[in-house]
Amino acid sequence: MAPFQKIGRVFLTTLLLVQAQSEHATTSLFATVNLAPLPVPIAPAAAIPKPLKGSCRYHPGGGTCPEHAPCCLNGYCSDDPRYCSTGCEPKNSWKESSCFPQAFCSNIHEDFNQPRLASSKTFNGNPYQFDFTTDYNAESVIVQNSKLKISMKLDRIPNSYGRPQGLGSVVSTTRFMQYGKVKARIKTGSNSPGVVSAFIIRNEDPGDEIDFEVVGRDPTEAQTNFYYRTPPDMPTDLIDYGNTGKQPLSTNTALDFHDYEIEWMPEYILWKVDDKVIRHVFRNETKDDVGIDPATGQTRKRYPSSPARIQFGIWDGGQGSEGTATWAGTPTDWSKPDQTYEIQVDYVDIKCYYPGNETQTWPPAGYGPTKIHDGPYFTPGLDNRNGHDAGGSLHNEQESGVHAYVPFYKNPKLMIPAGCLMGLALVVVGTIEVVRRRRLSKVRWS
Repeated sequence: MAPFQKIGRVFLTTLLLVQAQSEHATTSLFATVNLAPLPVPIAPAAAIPKPLKGSCRYHPGGGTCPEHAPCCLNGYCSDDPRYCSTGCEPKNSWKESSCFPQAFCSNIHEDFNQPRLASSKTFNGNPYQFDFTTDYNAESVIVQNSKLKISMKLDRIPNSYGRPQGLGSVVSTTRFMQYGKVKARIKTGSNSPGVVSAFIIRNEDPGDEIDFEVVGRDPTEAQTNFYYRTPPDMPTDLIDYGNTGKQPLSTNTALDFHDYEIEWMPEYILWKVDDKVIRHVFRNETKDDVGIDPATGQTRKRYPSSPARIQFGIWDGGQGSEGTATWAGTPTDWSKPDQTYEIQVDYVDIKCYYPGNETQTWPPAGYGPTKIHDGPYFTPGLDNRNGHDAGGSLHNEQESGVHAYVPFYKNPKLMIPAGCLMGLALVVVGTIEVVRRRRLSKVRWS
């Protein structure tokens, strides 16, 4: 019966370690949610509001991300460098500096002969190695005959309206532009009602956006728009849809390539097609915002001004909500099982108003995870979307996933049941040992 004694010792040691880890995790958990002591009574006039603490939505411990998985992306925590890159949520991460800083604009002319393009699965967060990323559904993005081609096929999962919906993709720059000129030669894929081809300058948070969109309801019309402070989690009834413009082009944009240009300056925005201005907006003519702009001392305007990425994409609006379907045209033609729609980009030319620093050090000192995990990483916010994502108009609906990389022994939801099981096992082993000793005692006295 000597093996039982060894097993008992192993289980006892393991249980003590688990209990110690549990105490440590409990302390970390309380520190994470920042449980405050009882407030000291003060006069009402001197009341100090509590600072709002962040929360990474699906982190099992609640609150902001822990140090071992410090970066919050799409509601999940991980130390995967991709999590700490574009889309990382500083206020919901371990520290704001856990997220890499925004890489600022660089002048570029890309004709897609040998583009530096990474998928969301291969992007290491370094904008000096890659100029573009496929944000999701990388299988729908190819470079062929010096053209960037983004396709959309019918998805296998019906959306929340019970309708089969096309699944496209988005290609984005890795750098952020704050004012400048972006020109792209594009052949739209909007040759069916519902199919939306998009060329957009967008910041996910706070949600500034400037866009070109061609909807399948009328591919001879360019739709232009801009949004101000509309993050992805903003209720739709609060979004200002009153800045849309519709300009006839007298040509079918799905049949041939045309030059589309957005000139975004501190005081105005111009939209051009084939070098002809089709719309302009002046900052001083936009709606007033709340508060004073400290930089100018004047009333803030509802004018996009945040650094933003340049994006190309295709998505199915015809199978979405009633309002979106009416806007894009409906139903989208999915009568052929192998039906594919495709937007093509021949080139993109970016001229920055504020060029960025071209240093090769990335990430800058002090940014990113403080502890490096060698992998492999388990990252549902990137690898297990099955093409679904949350966010703006370019994305389909999010599909629920499992938690990102969190070591077992640091997951408070698993430690308690694991400890109970180990404790039960220890009781069983101890009982067996007691029975064994009693039997030996009886043998000795018989």
